[in-house]
Amino acid sequence: VTQFGPTAEIYRKPQNLTAARVFSDPPINAAGIIKSGHEARMDTGVTWTLQGAAADLPDGPYTVAIRPHHVTPVSDSAHDVLLMGTVLGTELSGSESSAHFQMGGDGWVSLAHGVHPYEVGEAHQFFMDVSKAFYFGSDGRLVA
Repeated sequence: VTQFGPTAEIYRKPQNLTAARVFSDPPINAAGIIKSGHEARMDTGVTWTLQGAAADLPDGPYTVAIRPHHVTPVSDSAHDVLLMGTVLGTELSGSESSAHFQMGGDGWVSLAHGVHPYEVGEAHQFFMDVSKAFYFGSDGRLVA
């Protein structure tokens, strides 16, 4: 047991990366970042300006995690950061499209409303709403 409480509470505020992974289907996306000043940088070179509690963290390595429905093929938030990935597989379920894609060494999932055309093997752009991201420390505990 890594966290105990009502399901909705654990989903909304997981205390650690393990709980975030258990309570996310499709799987939560996660990648290592380096925080320096108010900037976060992924190994792929993607950067963004940190806001709120994340901006106040000490500089160093962290893990950013974000649910698939906050990674979409269309930008719809002022907090969106552009990601590029290679599409590995796609699914259409009713009125939602999902894409499994490779970004650097990490496999990620996008889940978006509507029908979105993807080609397996193609490079595709996705947008991550960083205002919805979780930040975990090197011990896996939620820090922001």
